[in-house]
Amino acid sequence: MNKRMTKKRCNNQCLLYVSLGALILWFYVMISFIAVLERKLLEVKHENSEYNEKLKEFVAASELKRRRRQGDELPQYPINHRHLNNVIRPLSDQAIYQCHKALWHTVDTTAYVLPNNESFVITGDIQDLWLRDSAAQIHPLLLPNTYNGQSLVQVDQKLERIVSGLILKTARLIRFDPYANAFRLEERKTPVTKFQREALGRHGYIATWNYELDSACYFLRMLFFFHESFPNHPVLKERQVKEAATIMMDVWIAEQRHEEDAYPSGELFDCVHCGKPYRYNPAELKRKGKGTMTNSSAGLTWTGFRPSDDPCVYGYLIPANMFAVVTLGYVVKLAAVVWDDESMVEKARKLRREIDDGIQKYGIVEHPTHGRIYAYEVDGLGNYLLMDDANVPSLLSIPYLGYDYDPTIFANTKRFLFSKDNPMFHEGRHDGIAYAGIGSPHTKFIPSSIWPMAMIMEGLVSNNATHKVVLVEKLLASSAGTGWMHESFNPNNPAKFSRPWFCWPDSLFAELVMSLTEACPRPEGGGYSIKEWTDRDDAAHVVRGSVFMKPTPSPTPPPPTPMPQPLPLLSLAVVSECTRAGEGARNGGY
Repeated sequence: MNKRMTKKRCNNQCLLYVSLGALILWFYVMISFIAVLERKLLEVKHENSEYNEKLKEFVAASELKRRRRQGDELPQYPINHRHLNNVIRPLSDQAIYQCHKALWHTVDTTAYVLPNNESFVITGDIQDLWLRDSAAQIHPLLLPNTYNGQSLVQVDQKLERIVSGLILKTARLIRFDPYANAFRLEERKTPVTKFQREALGRHGYIATWNYELDSACYFLRMLFFFHESFPNHPVLKERQVKEAATIMMDVWIAEQRHEEDAYPSGELFDCVHCGKPYRYNPAELKRKGKGTMTNSSAGLTWTGFRPSDDPCVYGYLIPANMFAVVTLGYVVKLAAVVWDDESMVEKARKLRREIDDGIQKYGIVEHPTHGRIYAYEVDGLGNYLLMDDANVPSLLSIPYLGYDYDPTIFANTKRFLFSKDNPMFHEGRHDGIAYAGIGSPHTKFIPSSIWPMAMIMEGLVSNNATHKVVLVEKLLASSAGTGWMHESFNPNNPAKFSRPWFCWPDSLFAELVMSLTEACPRPEGGGYSIKEWTDRDDAAHVVRGSVFMKPTPSPTPPPPTPMPQPLPLLSLAVVSECTRAGEGARNGGY
């Protein structure tokens, strides 16, 4: 009996152990299966992510290769995302509408077509021509493949007349005084004081005499882009146009030795202020108007003022020197192809190499947090200024300028620019929208202000189409109901802004939107009318417009909504999600 009971107990225990073992094995198999399934799902997700990233890289690389086929000298940014319009988040109707308004704002309100084959383009609410602003304002008209595979100047004779006239007028103004940055349409009728003439350099056609390196860079860029549209255009052969390029190279060479009081000389330098070193108002430039000390052997070329018109702390403005390197490359090609001047080719190459070597040697500094970054200003003696200014050329705009930068150093620089380490980086929130961007010391009267120009440039140098779209919609919301891009605005209250009529950022805004969609420009989106046309020589030169010339019916604006709109077509939840994605794009790539 006991033996049977013991045997039965053993059998039960064995059965229990077997059952427990089977259960444990089953749990192990299930856990292993789930782990394998999880791993497979992660692999699929990773592969999809990699695929999406590779697709983005492929699209960007394809666009860069296409640009290089057009000509190695053309900047690679902004990346053209127009062909991706059906797969990225669409732009709002308001963005398309405002793109057309912004594109034609310069032509409608600031362009004067003058006799003697000249044009004059004012900045907007300041009734003078800035060499930089005017060339930047008409730049969207020169962009290749804008409408039916052509630039706008190629499809419209009136637009071509505006730009060719501006080229010739700018060349003549450079000859009048190569150190001036802004000019009046007519000569001053009232005498100037001794201080205005000697300390501020103002006389004749000169509005302001702030020597800014980037002014001539914009002229040379305009020349080159115009050449890309019209390789054999007569204005390129004009003696004064070539002379203007020669004059500015000689100025840049002399200003490499600014510390030694060097100045350009020769028969082309016969202006009132020529024949002596440049000196400005001592209240703005130290050492009796000479500026802070610089190293004449640095290879860099000196400038007294930034593109904001503010005086430099240190005389070698790195973004402007980078722009000079780019545009000297344009001079090399123009001198070889258009002017057939080998000595000018070699002169431009030598100067280009010297400036670029100076950038590599003195323009890169070690930051304790961000590593090796590009400095904003240096003196070549060991001093440097780490910041950025919204006005272009800026450090943020390096890819847009077309400079051959180091990708790692620029990535480090970009992280610095969008951090609290950059004293000009500001943030704010209004009406549920978070704004972040770069400002300028020029607008200290609006505390912590952001410049739309910097937000636009953030988009122009981005590879991320979604991030660009979000920036466009935020820019519209920041306009405080006007639709126009202002000089600056308070991110906590965009109704506090400066300059209601400032065409330079409007043109940049149009360029950003045009990089995202083929819906702008389109004739049905709206046409233009020229501010003033006083060239009556129609018998000798019949100029016709195109489908963009009014009386094309004015665009019908979207249904009225309270402005500023939070973000048309984008819910705040989506904006928040896209903003986080954009911040990742901002901090993790170009």
